[in-house]
Amino acid sequence: MPDFDERIRGSPIASFIHICLIRAIREDRTVLASRKFIESVLGTPYIVPTNDKIDDLYDESLPNRPVLYLLQAGADPTQTVDDFALRRKKPSMNKVSMGEAQEIPAKEKIKEGHQTGRWLLLSNCQLSLELMAEMETLLNPTDKEVHPDFRLWITCEADNNFPLGLLQMSIKNAFVPPKGLQAGLSRTFNTEINPDFLERVEPIEKWKNVVFTVCFMHSIVLERRKFGPLGFTVPYEFNYGDMLASLTFIEKHMNFCFANQQKESWKAIRYITCDV
Repeated sequence: MPDFDERIRGSPIASFIHICLIRAIREDRTVLASRKFIESVLGTPYIVPTNDKIDDLYDESLPNRPVLYLLQAGADPTQTVDDFALRRKKPSMNKVSMGEAQEIPAKEKIKEGHQTGRWLLLSNCQLSLELMAEMETLLNPTDKEVHPDFRLWITCEADNNFPLGLLQMSIKNAFVPPKGLQAGLSRTFNTEINPDFLERVEPIEKWKNVVFTVCFMHSIVLERRKFGPLGFTVPYEFNYGDMLASLTFIEKHMNFCFANQQKESWKAIRYITCDV
């Protein structure tokens, strides 16, 4: 509106007046105006994507207080937990994928962890809700002392029948695919991609470009799912595991080519990453 900004510039609630005007005249722009309002009043940190770092989750956990990842389609924190275990010098972490007849092996691994301090990852726990109901008792045994280094990591898709007691005692993290390209790339480069990863391959600059390109494609595919069949006639899956598998292949291929003074085959890289 003509001269509007000048008329309200000195007001302490100028930003609020502006967002009210937008809401009254252009409701479709309210979300964008809200982001600008939050940024001007509270600051930029309140509108940038946030990522719960696994170090913070670990610091809050205890031998009888597991870390519970609540998953949605396209999310898989297994590689993140694996990498963190290596950094914490726990490379021999036990893993059990829950399903039919997996309750007994899971209980045995919990007992082993209580004795040795070995970490345990239980995945797909929505398939074994009966064991989850027993978890509160299993993690607080009265007849033996639990090793202080033991940690339990649980991944589970949303289920209304999930035991409330385990939910209350756990460190919960909603591990969902981020919304937006910026949020997707931010999570990837704050979790999977670290400075050491970016220096694994020579020449480094070419490797960095390839890593960014694959991560960018991964974020695009995740983001496109909300549009349904528009653009993609098939709901393509390219989750974190697929992205890391692609990067592992490219890393080995580029290292081989560098060691043998050969030129990289971009046709092979595109075929493995995109087609396969």
